[in-house]
Amino acid sequence: MDQRFTLRAPGLTLLFAALASCDGDGVTATPDAAPAVDVSVDASDAAPPSDIAPPPDSAPPPDAAPPPDAPPPPDAPPPPDAPPPPDAAPPPDAAPPSDAPPADRPDTGASCASPGTATLVAPPTVQTATSNFNVTTVGCNRTALALQCALGVGHQYAETIEGTVRRIRANGIPNHDVGPFPNPGNPNVISAQSYNYAVPVTPSGAGATAQVFGVAITGAVLDPGTAELWNDSRSWNYEALRYATAVGYFSGATATDTTRHPTSLGVDCNFAHVQPTGAYHYHGIPTGLMPAAPALTFVGWAGDGYPIFARWDRSVPTDGASALTEMRASYRLRTGTRPSGTAGPGGAYDGTFVQDWEYVAGLGDLDECNGRTGVVTFDGRTVSSYHYVLTYTYPYIPRCFHATPNATFRGMMMPATDAGVATDAGTMGPRACTSTADCTGACPAGSRGCTCGTTPMGMACIPTCTTTADCPMGPGGMTLTCRMGVCAP
Repeated sequence: MDQRFTLRAPGLTLLFAALASCDGDGVTATPDAAPAVDVSVDASDAAPPSDIAPPPDSAPPPDAAPPPDAPPPPDAPPPPDAPPPPDAAPPPDAAPPSDAPPADRPDTGASCASPGTATLVAPPTVQTATSNFNVTTVGCNRTALALQCALGVGHQYAETIEGTVRRIRANGIPNHDVGPFPNPGNPNVISAQSYNYAVPVTPSGAGATAQVFGVAITGAVLDPGTAELWNDSRSWNYEALRYATAVGYFSGATATDTTRHPTSLGVDCNFAHVQPTGAYHYHGIPTGLMPAAPALTFVGWAGDGYPIFARWDRSVPTDGASALTEMRASYRLRTGTRPSGTAGPGGAYDGTFVQDWEYVAGLGDLDECNGRTGVVTFDGRTVSSYHYVLTYTYPYIPRCFHATPNATFRGMMMPATDAGVATDAGTMGPRACTSTADCTGACPAGSRGCTCGTTPMGMACIPTCTTTADCPMGPGGMTLTCRMGVCAP
């Protein structure tokens, strides 16, 4: 694996938020500043792994050595015959120099004083023959360097092979242009996260449905679900990339949803926006990773260990030399009308809700999980493998896994009875409360206690602790620590 390691200066105090679902409530805690060493790889210039698993007759290759004049990274993987270490959060990021780009980026003359100009890239026009999203995206007017300099935090993404898993540590700060956050549709500010995911080196087992689907090589997560529900019913979820038609269901004389919702979700040109936790995450194809011309484009890893590509794939799956073509998902709108009254929003199935869509085998190029088996190329090596493809048509990002996801995704999995339809992950977001009596059973399993506390989004149930050992694993495999009596990233 081609990785370049860098060391950065001491970090700054960062604002974190914990235990929030997409667009749901959040709770914040501010840790003390502490010096840190950051071991990172910039996904923009690191080649993707050469295959899903290392060759069977050899041990996993070690990570590339650091430059001769730098000390070895502190979290280098153990020898091949050593057991994988327990989950641990990556070291916090450090501030990039005020007058230079982060050390893991090439020197292009840009600096924090002059971070360059955003490309203002935009996705394809809505409702084309190969797209069916209807949201109008916010232009990306901020360069990656401008974001990093404003936050005082550099981009971090690193992979290591640890026994049977591929460990992915990232801080969620993307290395491509982003939109303005906050914006009229999204009031949240991007902040560094502490992602510590593991995915199988060799995928296996039965599939499952999912909320957070995978991790992109930008360090941000692929998280297609929303917390917007029709009348708080988990049977009717608003679809993020079809949200332009949502307003009519909760506003105006014909509204059937009495719940208060935002009139826009404020997604930027990467089909991404920000959770109350500060987590920048994707609801569709990350435009900032896509080349101008068709190419087999690796964008990240799914929770079950299979690779994720975007938009294009081979016209003949078994022929690695066949032409590239845009992939078609195998979903279509249901016919007829939805249930009405207390059972549903009524009206024709128009794509506003996740439940408006149905999978039809063979309708497009991809299966129910937006994947297929075929020839793909990793780092110059061509192999036949199952893989996922992100599309501009629903489901945009897959809503289910082909194999069993790693336990670090367990907080993002939904019951199989949801039939592959992504809903709000109720185990992720804190429950609203007025007193501690409202918090019985509201905090994640393993919490020492649960109390009602004040958060930026109002009163919510928060896990309590005396020491970090009292804290359960947080959303997305984040390691929670005990800070001022509550568990936070």
